[in-house]
Order: sequence, then C-alpha cells, then structure tokens
Amino acid sequence: MARKAHHPGTAAWFIQGHTFSEWKKTGSLLWIHGKPGSGKSVLCSTIIEDITAMREAGLASMAYFYFDFRDRAKQDSRGLLSSLLVQLCEQSDLCSDILSRLYSTHAAGSRQPRINALLECLKDMLALPEQGPIYIILDGLDESPKSSGTPSKRESILELVEWLVNLRGSNLRICVSSCAETDIREVLQPLASQIVSLHDEMGHVEDINDYINFFVGSDLKMKKWRKEDKDFVINKLSQEAGGIFRWVFCQLDQLRRCLRESIRHTINEFPETLKEAYERILQDIDKKRWTRALHLFQFLAVASRPLRASELAEFLTWDFRPNQLPVFEAGWRPDDPEDALLSTCSSLIVIVNTDGSAVVQFSHFSVKQFLLSSRLAAATGGVPHPHLSLNTANIKVAEVCLGLLLQLDGQINKKSIADYPLAVYAAQSVLIHSPSRPADEYIQEALKCLFDPSKPHFATWIWIYDVDEKSGESMTSETPSPPQATPLYYASQFDCLGIVQWLLSRRHYDFGDISGHYGTPMIAACAKGHYDVLQTLLRHGGNSYLSTQYPDGRYALYSASEHGHQKIVALLLQGNATVNTWITDQDNPIGVALRKGHLEVVKLLLERGANVNHQNRFGETLLHHASLGKYDLAFVRLLLDRGANISIQDNRDQTALQVARANGQEEIAQLLSK
Repeated sequence: MARKAHHPGTAAWFIQGHTFSEWKKTGSLLWIHGKPGSGKSVLCSTIIEDITAMREAGLASMAYFYFDFRDRAKQDSRGLLSSLLVQLCEQSDLCSDILSRLYSTHAAGSRQPRINALLECLKDMLALPEQGPIYIILDGLDESPKSSGTPSKRESILELVEWLVNLRGSNLRICVSSCAETDIREVLQPLASQIVSLHDEMGHVEDINDYINFFVGSDLKMKKWRKEDKDFVINKLSQEAGGIFRWVFCQLDQLRRCLRESIRHTINEFPETLKEAYERILQDIDKKRWTRALHLFQFLAVASRPLRASELAEFLTWDFRPNQLPVFEAGWRPDDPEDALLSTCSSLIVIVNTDGSAVVQFSHFSVKQFLLSSRLAAATGGVPHPHLSLNTANIKVAEVCLGLLLQLDGQINKKSIADYPLAVYAAQSVLIHSPSRPADEYIQEALKCLFDPSKPHFATWIWIYDVDEKSGESMTSETPSPPQATPLYYASQFDCLGIVQWLLSRRHYDFGDISGHYGTPMIAACAKGHYDVLQTLLRHGGNSYLSTQYPDGRYALYSASEHGHQKIVALLLQGNATVNTWITDQDNPIGVALRKGHLEVVKLLLERGANVNHQNRFGETLLHHASLGKYDLAFVRLLLDRGANISIQDNRDQTALQVARANGQEEIAQLLSK
C-alpha cells in the first residue's frame, strides 16, 4: 500500500542524502519519526526497495517487519522475531541450519520456543562470519500497543530494539520508523546514530508536492480538468499540506469525486487538519447509513484477526435490539459485499488483496485513533459522530458471535456452513470478545446456552473451530461430533467464572478426566493464571486431584510454575500440592520456574520445601544455572542459604564454580569459593 504512493523520484532527497549514506556505511540505528500520516511507511518502503537491489546483487541481507494495528500477529516481539528469522533463512543456508537446530530441539516444531531461544537464534545468525551488511527495517513501531500486558507489547519491542543495538555488530544496520511518542522517544533517541524528523525535512515537503503533481496529472478524472483548475489545486494543496501525506490523500480523494464547477468551492472549504478531514468524511456519510457505519467501525476496531469482506459484510445482516441478542436478517445480506462496505464507510476503510482474499482494513492507523478519540462523543454540525468505545465494540461483536453460534444446530454440515461466512470467525473469537464477568444477564444466559452439554450448540461450536490452545482444528468430520474435552475444561481455560460456577452447580465433574491440550480444567486454569476459577474448582473437590498428571507429566503446580503465576502457586501450596514431583524424569516445578526466569516463584517453592539441589537431565542444579550470571548475585546467596551443594557436578563433570569461571562470572566465583 505504501509503494502505491510512490511516484518518480519518491524520497530521492533521502536515498541520495548524507544521512542514508552514512547509515549504510556505519550501521547502528536510524530512527525516522513524524506525525501520523506523514509518510513514514512510504519512506521505509523506499529504503526497502533500495536495499533489495543490494540483496539481489548478493551484497547484503535484509529483513523487514511492519507493525500492524489491524493484525495481532504483527504487534509483538514473537511475531517480529519469527518473521526476521524466516526472512534471514531464505537468504542464507547457514542461517537455515541455525533455525533447523532450533526446530529439532523443540520436538520438530510441535513446541513453541521461548522468546530467549528465538533471541539466541537471531544472535547466532547475525554473528555468522564473512557476511555482508545485514539490514533490519521495522516500520510503524507505534502501532504495537502499549496498554496491555506487563511488560506491554510495545515495551517488549523497545527492549528488543535496544538488545539489537547493543549487539554492536559491525555489519548490522537497523532502521525504525514511528511517531515520536514519549515512551518511544525516551528509548530510541539515546540509541540512534541517525535521526530523521519528517517534520523538519524540506526534501519531504518536496516529495509531497511531487506527489500532488503526479496524482493530479495521472488520475483519470483529474486529467480532464482545465489547466487553471489543476494549477489552482496543486498550489493550494502544496501550501497547506503541512507535511502530512494522509491529509493530502484525503483532499485529493474528495476532489476527484466532485463536479468540475465545484472544484474551487470544495478546495476553499478544506479542513485544516487531518482530524478535521476525517470529521468532514464522516459528515458526508449518508445519515441513513450512520448506524451501519458505526457497527462496521466497531467490528474492525476490535477484530481479533484481519477480516475478509464477506465476513465483515455479515455484520450488516443483524438487527440489534436493546438488552437482547441481535436477530439475523438473511434478507439484509448485500449482493456485493465489497460495494456495500465501501459505500457505507467511504474512504475510511480500504479493501486489499491478501493471499487471494479481499481483506478489509481501516485505511490508515490514524483513522482508528481518530474514531477512538473521546471528542467524537460530541455532535458536530447537528450530525452525531460514531464514538468508538472498545468495551462497547467488543460486546457488540460478542452479541453477533453468540447469536450466530446459537442459531446453528447439530444438522449443520461442511456444505451448509458455507451459508454462514462469519461462522469460523465467530467460533474462533466468541470468547475473546465476550466479557469474562458479564454484567448483562442476556449475555450470561447466551453463554450458558453455548456451554450447555445437553444442547447441540457446544458440539457445533467446537466442531467449527476447536478453540483449545495448540489445537485450532476446523471441521475434521462431515458433521459435528462430540468434543474431546468437556465444557468445564473450556470454561476454565478461558476464565469464564460464571459458566464454571453454573456447570459445577448442575452436575458432578471428574476432575481427573484427561482431555484437551492442558489435560484437565485445573491444569488449564493454572497455566492461564485464572485465580478465581481455580479457587472455585478447589472448593468443589479439586483438591483431591492436585497431583493428577497429563500424559507428558505436567500437573497443576508445574503448569503454574512454568507460566510464573505466583498467586496461583501460593494457592496450590496452601492446598498441599506436591512440590517435588518430577515430569518424566526431566524437570520439576522449581526447575521450570528457574528456566523461565520466574525467580519469585522459585523463592516461594524453596520456602515450601522444594529441593534446592534438584538436578535436571543434564545434571545441572539451580546453582549451575545461577552461575551463568543470568540472575542477581543475591539470588546465588539465597540458594546457598537454602543449602545448595557447591560440590555437585553436572553431566560434563563441572561444578557451579567451574561454570561461573568459564562464563567470566568472577563475583559469583568468589562467592562460591568462600
């Protein structure tokens, strides 16, 4: 999409300039920043094209990544690392060998590697000898969210960028583009060897002027204008663009639609800012389409994955009613989904071809930011603006997902499911959008109906898409078949507390039944960190099954320790969970907690009698791991205070002291020598 904005000479001022030349020679970090819509992605795509020519000539390697607010797989460090590794492998057999080793050590890809393993893999690739320059381009970092998780996705990305810069490889060049938001600026500004502010670059202004000239001269409608009208539009836009590509695009899109005689009137009424331009676009939406437009904006804002046009258009077929699930109206389904969407939402959305599918997106990140602005709650010019609340949007989408799944019964089959284009999305995402603690009774009742084992909806839902982690199977039989796991298992995994309580009140469950990815409802709740669900399960007899193990050896305390859920670990220990149970002779709770870096869990387990001299299958103790220098010196002292034996040798006949010296950890070596 960014490349479509290219015209002859795009970003020549930058590609031919000193800053870019120095970055290509000396490496380190180049940070490009500018306001929303200023053309950062256009500039990044120009850089990528320039480096591609070097790569194809065998002079360089390159990997790039675009953070995308529309796609959750393109927002976090795992998605970034996975993409970079695959791209580097495609350019080097040696890199491919490194990734193959990671693949083989994780059960041929059936186990997902930890982030640290991916980092080590990337580090090994970047350190390969006799490589030319390696370019990593990261575009749109500000589209990685900063409001969820600890650390947030954006914080993890910034830590990763800092880690890359600190590798200080002479052949590594990193380029990052973003808005200059405070948290990003605080990290990138001290790290960057070169900084480009699009707001200050005269060459960038010339780029926008060239773009205006190119657009007016090549657009089929504008080419027919009189010369004086073209000159007037070009001069006016060039003077008022303010360095914002997106503002220019919005104005050109409006102008090309207007009658020739209204060109001057339209341009004289232009909004001055991008926000005002979006307000103008909203005001131009037919009043009769307001509600439909709002529903589409809501779905796009919270969608758990990119949506095909046929899926999003289904949102137009539901009649929403207060305090009840919406009603499906088949007669409302549009004959042409793409036309229905574009005619409803004007230029605020686009439809792009992705892997052969027509996928709908907000036309720019700034559109979503604008729609989420609280200022939109007020009416302007007598026209009510659709104010987007993420909470309200999620509930609306949950209503549609529930309404659709409860409409399907056991008579559905692979052929007839095609009549419901939104069915797979609804099965995948119904629990993502549904509040875990529904305040509205009608939502709670709908969830009960979905989870009710005596009705066909539960089996049909899981048949369409098994939402169990690592499963994701879709319609493996011709018609719905009984699920492998119980409703209680799924409710426990997805923190549906009210449903868990309701299911337990209706029937007796055998907590020892093994099924699903995690094995039992209790293990699922422990792995996911759902404290209230676990408490409920324990109160209803789960205490007797604290040591029930899945076939691979996992049990409740192990799973909680593996995922670092300290509060869950404490609750299990209060229930007298066995602290030293081994997992297929390879690991136990304290071992996995240390390996994953959950030191507070390690301390808690030690307090409750965990074996401080536990040895894994390589003969390594906790002290061996601590001697690598990965943890604070105080942690080594803690292990010694708890009775760690410094004389134990691993399978290579090395003590913790020898490990510390071999890894240059002199402070730890001195402590162990006392």
